[in-house]
Amino acid sequence: MPALLNPIDAHEGNISQIFSDAYSFEIPPYQRPYAWEEEQAREFLGDLLNAMDNTQSCGNFYFIGSIVLIKTPGVSQSKVIDGQQRLTTLTILLSVLRDLTKGTEDRLRRCRYVFQKGNADEGTEDRYRLALRPRDQAFFKKHVQQPGATENLPDSTALRGSEKRIVENARYFREQLHATEETRRNKLVAFIIQYCYLVVVAVPTPDAARRIFTVLNARGLDLTPTDILKADLLERVGAAAEVALAERWEAVEQSLDRDKFVELFGHIRMIHEREKPRSALEDGFRPAVPLFTSDANSFVSDLLEPTADAYILLNDSRQIEAQFGPEAGKAVRSLQRIDNKDWMPPALLRLWKRREGDNLLVAKFLIDLERLAYFLFTTRADINARMARFSNVMDECDPRAGIAPPPEGLTLSPREQIDFIAALSGPLYGLSRVCRPVLQRLDEALSSGGASYDNLISIEHVLPQTVEAGSTWAELFPKELERSEWTHRLANLVFLTRRINSRASNWDFDRKKKEYFVSKKDGMSPFPLTQGVLQASQWTPEHLTIRQEALLEKLRQVWQLSGPAPDSTASA
Repeated sequence: MPALLNPIDAHEGNISQIFSDAYSFEIPPYQRPYAWEEEQAREFLGDLLNAMDNTQSCGNFYFIGSIVLIKTPGVSQSKVIDGQQRLTTLTILLSVLRDLTKGTEDRLRRCRYVFQKGNADEGTEDRYRLALRPRDQAFFKKHVQQPGATENLPDSTALRGSEKRIVENARYFREQLHATEETRRNKLVAFIIQYCYLVVVAVPTPDAARRIFTVLNARGLDLTPTDILKADLLERVGAAAEVALAERWEAVEQSLDRDKFVELFGHIRMIHEREKPRSALEDGFRPAVPLFTSDANSFVSDLLEPTADAYILLNDSRQIEAQFGPEAGKAVRSLQRIDNKDWMPPALLRLWKRREGDNLLVAKFLIDLERLAYFLFTTRADINARMARFSNVMDECDPRAGIAPPPEGLTLSPREQIDFIAALSGPLYGLSRVCRPVLQRLDEALSSGGASYDNLISIEHVLPQTVEAGSTWAELFPKELERSEWTHRLANLVFLTRRINSRASNWDFDRKKKEYFVSKKDGMSPFPLTQGVLQASQWTPEHLTIRQEALLEKLRQVWQLSGPAPDSTASA
């Protein structure tokens, strides 16, 4: 009778154990493409560097996450069911570090983290430790895995999908680490290989792998961090107070919903800790928020309930407008469009701590907070820089004993204002997550009301991204360099209330105005940005120069920016 296979093998291992001959990782063809964008790459590298620089607080141990594999015991072949993004990003990072290594011997040694050299005596063959989906592997091998590949990365603007993400993340890692001293890079390699861990869950069959994947990623009935904290809190108050306190806790949770309730606890932790969290919420909340462990009733009455009220208010821009004025309402509505919530803790803190008669001061705070948040957003500050700056803002409005006043907080320095204006003046469309919120804020500032910014709107280029030879556009913009300088900038971008039509995108200017930049419902577009195009008699470099200056001036007014405006005719 054959021996039964162990149904589940779960264990942790550091990267030297995982990126070894014991595993040959393959991404099955049915998996989705590699999808991590530069934001995730920024956070990943930032977390690694933070952990490396704070080994005492992280216990000389950094947990990257878990992976789920279809793998037979004793066989290296490992089909990746969950964990593709981590394994791919880690391979990109190790490949960049390999290519930046100066010493020949060290460089050859680091090749083995990406590539396994075959050994005829052991019956092994040459192979890369990670093989992406068949459609992606040749590209990944050529531009990442081969020694020296990341030294000559292709232009990502000509790429799409997973190929674009691979190149953008490799370029980001290379730019950041090239500017880092060799000794620090060596330290990072050693930290990743020795002290970074993955949990490997290996099962022998696809059915078992899917079941494990479902359990690990299930939503709804899983305990949330706040469920764990609730149990801890109620256990300490005793039977007499437990029912009443549980009802108050659950009333707050129901007023938000489970996900937002967990998010609120993260913000409360940040308000108290004021640095990037280095542990899970259920572990780090207790030491960060002393009131939670010292007095359960006071925690609910004096902290949880009032911050929940502030959180509900902050998520309702109409109520913000009713209490603090229309400009504060616009600022909060604009903040909600940003792709992160790092601005939320200082906003919550200010609303929570407000006093009677503070409405004008709160309004100014929210307006200034939007300006700071959009400066960090538009200049693509990473998560560590954002958290540090917003921590400074909290130290300004709610100083902590023994902490010196921060050198920079809510106010933008003259240099930062210049950098902000320069970012707004450049090829904004290339900043995929930034462009739409900035355009919405600009259009709203130009509007007297009536436009709706929902998910149905799309961004269109008036001067097309691709200009056909012999077209009217080629006559108006005969120089390719001039076209590339204007294509993705504010002056050339408008909103449509329909899906972009690739054929219509190349129509000449007059036809676009008559048939494309109008609303099917009322004829005139509801967006001031688009109305400006309809009122233009021509679309030339001269007109774009004037329009760019006018739109930038409006944003300077919105965010109260001073300093010289960039030359609108200069290369972007």
